[in-house]
Amino acid sequence: MRTLLAFVILSIYWWLLSGQTKLFFVGTGVVCCGFTVFMCRRLKILDDELLPLHAMLGFILYVPYLLWQIILSNLHVAKVVWSPGLQINPKIVKIPTKAKTGFGIMAYANSITLTPGTVTITVDKDEMLVHALTDETADDLVNGDMDEKILKMEGSASS
Repeated sequence: MRTLLAFVILSIYWWLLSGQTKLFFVGTGVVCCGFTVFMCRRLKILDDELLPLHAMLGFILYVPYLLWQIILSNLHVAKVVWSPGLQINPKIVKIPTKAKTGFGIMAYANSITLTPGTVTITVDKDEMLVHALTDETADDLVNGDMDEKILKMEGSASS
């Protein structure tokens, strides 16, 4: 079941990105997607980490929150850049994470990087090193709101 689902998801993703409708290109895409899934299965990497079905609903619910954070960060960075005093105070901060799975840690690190004004530099098991553009962006990460949303997405929140 996981193999078929991976093939379908990968094929849809390929088709959305390519936009091809000619039979030759669609056939080539299907063969490539099939080969990719075959190799993943053969290498024994088609598991919960590659396709975390248990976290999909949580991920779908997390996406609107992430998009809102990206919008807010864009507005904040625009305000900082356009203000005459340039309140930029770049710093590198250690951000603890409570995420338990590789998927959760990856989602958290990428979410930080996707929000303007922050970039994840390194990732360890229980903390990340993040470059923040301002004190406010660093404080927002330290307060752990995004980390809690990641925990809920993983399904391991203690609420």
